[in-house]
Amino acid sequence: MFASLIRFQAIAVLAGLVLLAALSLTIRAEPGGTAITGNGTYSDVKLYVDIAQAVSGDEGYYQAATRLHRAHGFPTSPFVTVRLPTLAWIEAALGLKAAHLLLGALLAVTALAWYAMLRPLGSAAERVGAALLVLIGGAMVASANLVVTHELWAGVLVALATALLARGLWVPALLTIACALAIRELALPFVPIAAFWALRGGRKREAAAWIALLAAYAIALYLHKLAVTPLSLPGDALSQGWGGMRGPAAPLRDIVDVTLINLLPPPLSYLVALLALVGFLGAPAPLARIALPWLGAIVILLAGFARPVNFYWAILCVPMVTAGLAFLPRLMRQLVEALRRRG
Repeated sequence: MFASLIRFQAIAVLAGLVLLAALSLTIRAEPGGTAITGNGTYSDVKLYVDIAQAVSGDEGYYQAATRLHRAHGFPTSPFVTVRLPTLAWIEAALGLKAAHLLLGALLAVTALAWYAMLRPLGSAAERVGAALLVLIGGAMVASANLVVTHELWAGVLVALATALLARGLWVPALLTIACALAIRELALPFVPIAAFWALRGGRKREAAAWIALLAAYAIALYLHKLAVTPLSLPGDALSQGWGGMRGPAAPLRDIVDVTLINLLPPPLSYLVALLALVGFLGAPAPLARIALPWLGAIVILLAGFARPVNFYWAILCVPMVTAGLAFLPRLMRQLVEALRRRG
């Protein structure tokens, strides 16, 4: 991305990066947000486990979900507070242990897809580094308790779709994103990103397919609303809304909280999270044009809309975000070359 910069431009970019790094080192750790509601002992994870078990016992998904939301003080309105039924159906059909194995296999396939995608685009070190960092970024997959986390499945599927689309395999990428959307609607920003680049490249058939996916998903969400709304009662808890306005430090804190970067002490951990995001500026163009706007969309969601209890939205960055560290050397080389250039 910076290979063609002149010296003055490179100096400006480098100064901006240094300033951001310095600011990240001023961020203070805050008490972690929790997803616990109701009486303070019943978490989202427990809720989704109980819903899956109820569905496996032949109770209808929407009846089970709204009943358990209501019993434990979780909101049922607006309708998006009740998750789409896809993941509960999968876990009810397979069982939680088999679903956990499936999620682990999906992460492994995603790491291999990143390695294959970078084969014609990056060096051997970048290929190996990015693949390993995808596995490290997805380390929370190892926890059997988190197999019910919708954002985790969606994040892994988005990372897989990114590798496929960067390689030009748009049909598998579209199908993969359709699966992600069926689990969590917050994967939606990927679709206009893909449609934009298809239109920009003159690939009308591909662009039409992405736009059709948007239309089909709008219908699916409407049907979900029709299923949830009649089961929401006047006395049910209401969502507190999504206007957290927590500022630019929040995404770094949240990314640290949901990755192994949290093994580092703050504020060093926040600096590493920033470098992981910045690293995609040095990624090969087919990857950067997808990864950067996707991660940017999640950063905006976390900074502007997520409340402290919504910190887990950052899981949508997993396992992709840590892979950015593999491209930092390339970014630095490009900036150094630009600094040596006249003009």
